[in-house]
Amino acid sequence: MSQFWQAFKAEVRKQHHDSFGSRAVFFSLLFWPVLGFLSSYYAMKPYRIGKGSVLSHVIPGGNIVLFLLSGFLVFQLFWTVVQSAWTFAQERQMGTLEIIFLTPASKMAFLLGRSAYGLFSGMWMFAAFSTLTFIFIANLAHIAPGYLLLSILLSLFSALVWGAFLSAISLFSRDSGFVYYAFGEPMNLFGGVRIPPSVFPIWAKGLALLFPVTYSLFLIRSAINGTITANWWIVMAALLLINAGLIWGTKLLLKRAEQYARKQGNWTMF
Repeated sequence: MSQFWQAFKAEVRKQHHDSFGSRAVFFSLLFWPVLGFLSSYYAMKPYRIGKGSVLSHVIPGGNIVLFLLSGFLVFQLFWTVVQSAWTFAQERQMGTLEIIFLTPASKMAFLLGRSAYGLFSGMWMFAAFSTLTFIFIANLAHIAPGYLLLSILLSLFSALVWGAFLSAISLFSRDSGFVYYAFGEPMNLFGGVRIPPSVFPIWAKGLALLFPVTYSLFLIRSAINGTITANWWIVMAALLLINAGLIWGTKLLLKRAEQYARKQGNWTMF
């Protein structure tokens, strides 16, 4: 276990040295999420949200700001790890991947460390902004604090596992850009970030169930609105099962990817 944590911390430190070279990086961590949130807010603003509207049935109290803010906050958790997997090709170019596979270091620790750093570096500024906003727009009397804390912790863990799984998929290709197109925008569209999944057609609801962000959003929004029912526990159990499946799948992909690389790699590109 000590070797696992050593490899984990080493990857986090490496990511920090590679990623943060200027103050502009810190600014972008807040600018782009806020810009995306504002664009979605003003896109929905003209629609009717009063009594009898479609939105009034799927957004409690018609609070679009709270709905979108919670959506973007949770989406940002998962988006940062998608970005981490998206830039995985750099590990091949810098020769890190060869070193990892040639040493006894834990490959799972390598993937989790990469995912963990992407999660933290891309979240903390937007999380601070969102926390301040929640204080002014949320009804604190309705919030279930214990359930909200549990939902946030489970969402963080789910994003960490999701990022490691996507990075494992990237091991099979020298161009990991496909991760963005396959998991970035589809997750944003079908995950319930800006559009409630309940208004989707059946086929789109089926796609929404493939993304952990869908379950995380349900848990957090229910805790914020204080609407804790039996469905909350069912969704939490489903998310735990998905995480267990992703961990198993990541380990399997790591093994298969190493075998694949030994057959397809060469002296200049692993």
